Amino acid sequence: MKKLRIFLNSCERRLEERWQKLSARKQKKFVILFFAGYLLLTGGVVMTVWYDAKNETRKHNPVEGHIRNPVLRQQQEDSELRDSSSKPIKNQDHERQ
Repeated sequence: MKKLRIFLNSCERRLEERWQKLSARKQKKFVILFFAGYLLLTGGVVMTVWYDAKNETRKHNPVEGHIRNPVLRQQQEDSELRDSSSKPIKNQDHERQ
């Protein structure tokens, strides 16, 4: 871990020295280019999320009525099967607790 820290510190120091050797004009140009790239990337992500959200609303209609708990629905199906068959089905309520 100590070797990694030393390596990263030396890389950081070299990069900082190279940055300081650049003229102020080139530093400004690099900052503007990186910021423009950041804006393009951010805009692309926002547009992708917006497009996906717009298309998802067309595919999925909202649920009308009450939403039922799937666990309770399974218990109701189990109780219906128990009523229709002669074998009792094991109750699994105690296993969930």
